[in-house]
Amino acid sequence: MSERRRTPPAVGTDRTSGVAESVIREMTREAVRKGAINLSQGIPDADETPVEIETAAKDAIDVESQYTITWGLPDLRDAVADRYADWKGVEYDPETEVTITSGTSEAIMSTMLALAEPGDEVIYFEPVYESYIPASQFAGATAVPLDVTDTLEIDFDRLATAAEDARILVLNTPMNPTGKVFTRHELEEIEEIVFEHDLLVLTDEIYEHIVYDDDYLSPVEVGDLADRTVVCTGMSKTFSVTGWRVGFCHAPEYLSRELRKVHDYTSICAPTPFQRAGVEALSLPDAYYEELSDSYERRRDLLYEGLVDAGLDPVEPDGAYYIMTRYPTDEDDREFCYRLVREAGVAAVPGSSFYTDPDADADWIRFTFSRNEETIRDAVDRLRENRWW
Repeated sequence: MSERRRTPPAVGTDRTSGVAESVIREMTREAVRKGAINLSQGIPDADETPVEIETAAKDAIDVESQYTITWGLPDLRDAVADRYADWKGVEYDPETEVTITSGTSEAIMSTMLALAEPGDEVIYFEPVYESYIPASQFAGATAVPLDVTDTLEIDFDRLATAAEDARILVLNTPMNPTGKVFTRHELEEIEEIVFEHDLLVLTDEIYEHIVYDDDYLSPVEVGDLADRTVVCTGMSKTFSVTGWRVGFCHAPEYLSRELRKVHDYTSICAPTPFQRAGVEALSLPDAYYEELSDSYERRRDLLYEGLVDAGLDPVEPDGAYYIMTRYPTDEDDREFCYRLVREAGVAAVPGSSFYTDPDADADWIRFTFSRNEETIRDAVDRLRENRWW
């Protein structure tokens, strides 16, 4: 056998150039390696999942383990449409305007690939959930990030200027990582800009039931935004089943028709038994959603107060289950996070991972309070006892 080493061919494309692995998942692996409390990735504890939907999934495995219709189990699409009509007052035809996807992430990716062309511009607000960045790039679009770090307020003049050449506006409300909830005034201003500049809207509402602001609205509840909007949401956060990968995508028929083309040839369909469990999940009473939000609000307050006591500078969120916080050292955010894991035994996410520029200079980090109260207390105690800042 020849001893000569063969040089592998060059691989990679412009679509993947510069795209790195998820920093969030990287920090979870680091937490596992070091035996740290994982407050980096939003993973609820196992006992958070309602027993009735776990039972429905187990029962469904015995009888429903083959493909569903590509767009999703008809019973689930009906349940999604009914739930949204009752809750938001917006009606979607379950046959043509509701698509069940393999998680909200797939809904976002399918939408972006279907609606953005090479050269199109995609606007989003930073700090931003990291998947929007590669989704734009994979579609060949140009990302136009608008930084709202300092005040979390929208500069509508900047947005209007950016919208002049843009195709898609991405909204995330409640927002990951900041917990920002868009106000009615902000959404009304956004609606005006959307129609003036002929934009499409992609809105990620996976945290729609984890909200502490009584005035929370979906963008589709404001004016005529529903006519231009793809809503991406799902079961993961609301029912604490992040691994089941069942997403809900609502959109007018002319938008659904396009995103379904991508969905059809990527994931084909979401996991069938978990779709069946979704029908059971959407039958839960309103009291379930109220207790869910109340439970996370208690955990938010616990972590927020603990971070303050530990000498950090957190921003109190109005929704979702994350807190961003400043830290008072000269270390870069990645160094600070790795030191947190090593010395305090707590994992967080470097703030720079939520910016398009991979070299972004961020002096803050993100914690999650998706874990139970006892775990959060333990994490706060570790931060207090092992602080070096």
